[in-house]
Amino acid sequence: MEFYHGTTLNSARGIIENGFRPRGGAVWFTNNRNYAKNRADHKARRKNGRPVIIKTELDVEKLRTHLSPGQIQVRGGIIAVNEHLSVQLLQSNLFELLACPVALAQWINHQLGLYSHNGVSQSHWGVVRLAHWMNNRMQSGTGNRIDRQEFFTKGKQWLPTCFDKIPFSPEVLPIQHLQNDTIAVRVLHPDSREKPVQPVKVDVHYTKAIADISDPTPKRRVRGLQSLEKIGTEDLFDWCVLHLEDESVDVICNALRIMQRCDEGYIAPILGYAESKNKRIRASALAALAKHASDDAERWFERGLKDSEACVRMEVARLLPMLNRIEYQTLFDIARHDPNPAVKRSAKKRYGN
Repeated sequence: MEFYHGTTLNSARGIIENGFRPRGGAVWFTNNRNYAKNRADHKARRKNGRPVIIKTELDVEKLRTHLSPGQIQVRGGIIAVNEHLSVQLLQSNLFELLACPVALAQWINHQLGLYSHNGVSQSHWGVVRLAHWMNNRMQSGTGNRIDRQEFFTKGKQWLPTCFDKIPFSPEVLPIQHLQNDTIAVRVLHPDSREKPVQPVKVDVHYTKAIADISDPTPKRRVRGLQSLEKIGTEDLFDWCVLHLEDESVDVICNALRIMQRCDEGYIAPILGYAESKNKRIRASALAALAKHASDDAERWFERGLKDSEACVRMEVARLLPMLNRIEYQTLFDIARHDPNPAVKRSAKKRYGN
């Protein structure tokens, strides 16, 4: 099945070189491309980078057989993996990715029909020098573009035995700039024969929380998510998304409420729950959308404040403090004139009569 991982261009280079490595959290995959795109955009804004989506085929059952017990969480279209996964670059025709020795060596060997064991090494001085030159060029003030002829000329200069065998035509040379935001890789399952990866020290409280969210008892799963919130784990929002497919209404509502308290999030995985016939789920979902739909918050506030159920209106009214009262006076008026005394008191108590 096809899955996506949202990240940045710089992180994608690191993934090509070192594989997916959980660092104090998990590696996340989703079958919802929009969710992955939102996650990539969020990371790019935070790191001032370029959003990239990594696409791969994952066999969940095969992953389970290769990973240690408890190291993979699967719910709905979300997968969280807590072990290192090496990768093989498939779509290796992008200049932006070739600017690292591992990807460049893979591309050259692919062009020559060779494998890593009988092809050029990533540590070959010519590969390292060409990748370094490309990286410098893309970070310079020349528009971040590399001319194909120039690339091929440098390749012949530093790797003549390889580039002399690669047919060149400026029109058909299978290299292009990253015009879309998706690259393809193959996940290579963990192999005990691999050189061991230096383990990342994990907080014991985090380990306990992960055990709780995997427990068959809903109360334990709720407690696990609450523990992750207390710890302040970076991927808290994603852990909540993972539990939106839970069979327990209590767990789903708890996940949605924690999402409301996350500083940043994505609306794609929440949208469907705003239509829920369960008033508790709908209330929590509409409030989460009002919090995170930065470009369309007024719509979700209004929808929640006009819901037929008082508990839904109350849940959304609690988030009114995040709005400017003058700019959103209409929303405050809706809450102040709500037929339910509790909703009305909530608005008047915080914003006056």
